[in-house]
Amino acid sequence: MAPKKPKTKSGHPWRENIEAITISIVIIVLFKYFVLEAYKIPTGSMQPTLMGWDNGKGGGVFDRVLVDKLSFEFRDPERFEVLVFKYPLDKSKNFIKRVWGMPGEDLEVRDGDVFAKKPGEEWQIPRRSDALLDSMLRKLDSSGEWHVPAKGWQMKGDTLIAESGGQALFPRTHSAVKDRYGDGYPGKLGPLVERGKQNQGINTVGDLRIRLGLCAKPECREVEIEFHEGDRRYRIQIPGPKAVTGTKVHLWSALGSGDEDVAPIDSEAAFALEAGDCVDVEAQNIDDQIRLKIDGKVFLEVPIPPIRQIDLTDSGISLRTTGDGAEFRDIRVWRDIYYTSDQKYTRWSIPEKHYVMLGDNTQDSSDSRDWSLGRYRVHEGDQVTEVQGNLRHNDNPRFSPGAEGGSLIFFSDDLGERHVFRQADAEQLNPAQASLVPRDLIRGRAVVVVWPIVPSLDVYRFRWVR
Repeated sequence: MAPKKPKTKSGHPWRENIEAITISIVIIVLFKYFVLEAYKIPTGSMQPTLMGWDNGKGGGVFDRVLVDKLSFEFRDPERFEVLVFKYPLDKSKNFIKRVWGMPGEDLEVRDGDVFAKKPGEEWQIPRRSDALLDSMLRKLDSSGEWHVPAKGWQMKGDTLIAESGGQALFPRTHSAVKDRYGDGYPGKLGPLVERGKQNQGINTVGDLRIRLGLCAKPECREVEIEFHEGDRRYRIQIPGPKAVTGTKVHLWSALGSGDEDVAPIDSEAAFALEAGDCVDVEAQNIDDQIRLKIDGKVFLEVPIPPIRQIDLTDSGISLRTTGDGAEFRDIRVWRDIYYTSDQKYTRWSIPEKHYVMLGDNTQDSSDSRDWSLGRYRVHEGDQVTEVQGNLRHNDNPRFSPGAEGGSLIFFSDDLGERHVFRQADAEQLNPAQASLVPRDLIRGRAVVVVWPIVPSLDVYRFRWVR
């Protein structure tokens, strides 16, 4: 066998290394530019979905998200996606919000909800998937927050034990569920982010969800879950072990004055709780629809009329048993986001290739409800120009009084460029609405939160963005 020839070494190993490093850098840059990029969330406008909380001491919780920049090369954005886009008031900056308004439709924020319609159609609340609702609803602290009968009922952690018939009410200490600023935050953040917030928790929220494990006692005839909002009542009646054979799940509704009554509705299939067995129950009054699921199966899904905020004087949930008691295990309660409508814009007619963006932190979000451009008409000799930019920042415009030839105005336009002109040569115009985001300003969609981990606050932020 002939001996192997030794490998010939390159005469320029340094050149090969430089070429390999250069190619790697090019691949990384191209991947970042066209496919996937990481962003740090700087503000709290999407909390608690995306955290950008500053504790005022040089720290806080700032999510890092991966953004898919490739998908929108092949398709348009879809409603409810969380998008990164160039800020219409300053295109040198990127913003991140949830898309609510779609091209070619009308959109309106009203009584805490967002309504949409196509031309010639009726207003309705766009339906969200269960996975999306799971990510958007705000979990409430319901442990010990149930008002229970003095005898025969007791609360142990998140479990409510009823030894006899009776009724428990949530919330225990208030007449209504309110849009408290700290609801739904992970770990120990809720009380911390509420500090110093004004006008938080002033709106009554009627859109509620409850989940629990239900175990009825042998002599229980019926278990009821009732949602109340204002003078309306929506009572879901689940037959117990002692119910008549063939009984069905029943929805009974009582509407306030001025509304047409809703006829009682039964489920299609017969159902009754069995003594000794436990079932998983989810009931909700969300987006003008009552729904009941038992062990993952939908038994009721009934549309209900919308209610005006002026009539929403109270809200809550009650649990009731008749004939005998039951155990309500691992009770969890959520509320929906209440979209505030005290901003500049609450209704839009959206042209093609434009979108309306709203922040999940509706009480503290700079979004489509508030965006307008300040404008100046500047006369410089025979030349007249108009500049427009963001007036929301405290330093825009910035004035320099006493300058030679009159005070100067320093003004950044919507491209981030700085303009300097004399105040005597400028005419301030009425602001221009800029609350729609054009398609060409959208850069990508948020996919996953990959950081941070803050053990001291019990915060571990790895999650898909929905």
